[in-house]
Formats: sequence, C-alpha cells, structure tokens
Amino acid sequence: LLHWYAHEQRVLPWRATSDPYAILVSEIMLQQTQVERVLPKYQQFLRAFPTLADLAAAPTADVISAWVPLGYNRRAVSLQSIARQVLAQYAGRIPNTIEELLQLKGIGRYTAGAIACFAYHKQVATVDTNIRRVLHRIFLGLEYPEPKFNDTQMLGLAERVLPAGEAYNWNQALMDLGATICTSGNPLCTQCPLQQSCHAFTEMSQHSLFPSGSVLRQLRKVAEKKTSYQTSQPFTSTNRYFRGRIIDFLRTIPSGQRVALPTLGSQLKSTFSDEELPWLRGIVDGLVKDGLLNCTEEGVRLP
Repeated sequence: LLHWYAHEQRVLPWRATSDPYAILVSEIMLQQTQVERVLPKYQQFLRAFPTLADLAAAPTADVISAWVPLGYNRRAVSLQSIARQVLAQYAGRIPNTIEELLQLKGIGRYTAGAIACFAYHKQVATVDTNIRRVLHRIFLGLEYPEPKFNDTQMLGLAERVLPAGEAYNWNQALMDLGATICTSGNPLCTQCPLQQSCHAFTEMSQHSLFPSGSVLRQLRKVAEKKTSYQTSQPFTSTNRYFRGRIIDFLRTIPSGQRVALPTLGSQLKSTFSDEELPWLRGIVDGLVKDGLLNCTEEGVRLP
C-alpha cells in the first residue's frame, strides 16, 4: 500500500503544508463534499482568512459568503466557532492531541485524528468513509448488506494495523485507495495493489457461481449501497434547497439590512402567499439555530 501511494498519490494542496489551521479548514470543507469542489474554494478561503485569528475576527456573514457554494453552510459557522474557541482557550494554537482536539465543539474523532496526524505527525489512526471501506474489505470482507464492525471496532482495527512510524503516509494512502480504486459502487479490483490480500475479493472469488470474469461485476453489484428510502420530491422543492436560496439572496443585500419574511418569501417563490409563512418561518428558525441567520421582528439578515 505504501509503495503504491509513493507512486500514485494525489497531489492535494493541504498535503503540502503542516499548518494546523490550513489542515483544519481542508478537513471541515471535505466533510460531505468532493475533493474536486473543495480544491478552488480551499485556496480562496485561505486568501480571505489567512490565519485562524483572521477567521475568528471576521463577521460571520463574510465567512458564510466566502464558503458559498460548497453547501452545508453550517460548517462555515462551526469552523469560525472552533477558531474562536481556540483563541479563547488555547491562546490561538490548535491543540495537538486527540483528547484536546475533541474538546473543540464540532470536531469528532476522525477530524481530531486527521489534525493530529497530518498537522503534527502524531502516530495515530483515524477512520473516515474511505478508510472504513478499504479496511473492512481488506481485513473483514464485503461490508454489505451489513458491516461486520461498528465504529468503535473499526477504529480499534485501524489502530492495530497502523504501521510504526508511517501514520501520515498510511492514512493518506488508505484515503487515496478508497477514493480512486476501492470505491463504493464501482471498485477497480483489477488495478488494486491489495487484491491478493483482500478478503472481500477472495470472498467473491470463492463463493461466486458466475462464469470466469464475472467476479468483478458481482463485486460491483454487491458494493452498491442500497438506499433505505426513495426520493419523493425533486431537490428544488426541498427545504435544503430553499435554505441555500435564502443564504444566496441575503448575500446580495447591503450588510446589516433586514428583510421581512413576506419579502423574503416572494424572492423564493413567485407564487408565495401568507399561507406559506409558517413553512418559511420553520426554515428560518432552522437557519437561526445553525447560526446562519439573525432574526428579529423586523426581519432576517446574515449574522
């Protein structure tokens, strides 16, 4: 795996730095967002807020505006909250231990491990979606229909197989393999450097009743995660869509200016009526709870 990574690793800007702040930004951005979408925004965001202190001191509205169009805008508010907590409790220095990193509101075990490993080169294991999938297939077999290990067990496995002195390259290699070869729905098993060691591939090879050459097709079929629901409405009719529309519209008005809910509703829908005010109020309340809006009787604005 390490030999493969040495030759095939992806060139990513956050791998060219050990700045804990820059790595924190990249990790928060990469939550639920593909690398290709993060790449241009990562550089733009760091130009807008080059230091943790700059981010902490900025108006939240500016932070949200700089985050667009990554989506899940609450991550921008959470990132700024982390920056402010680090300034208040750690004199502006992002902690270097998992235990202290977990004290930062909004940071979970994966992000804590990623910062400790990638910024401070600590010899720690960490498990994201790609790492989980690769480790499960290599050591345990196919993860569908049900994974054989829960989160705690998977982290324990990751810690047991972590090679001494190679945590940085090992964790990055597992993520790259999961992102490019050992993907969820279309794994490229014939190109995998770990094919001969992979329990999932062996499992499929030994138990497949299909003709020679179809093992890979069967593995791809099994690897496709089945959703437990069916989409009942188009995205443009969902509350998530209108949350984004509200943020986008408020970014276009002068800073500090408030917009009354009926006016906001008419910007979202040409057919908006007073009967839809409770629906709009519910969306606004959710945005306020997430720290993305400021709301008073006079109307709403970005924080």
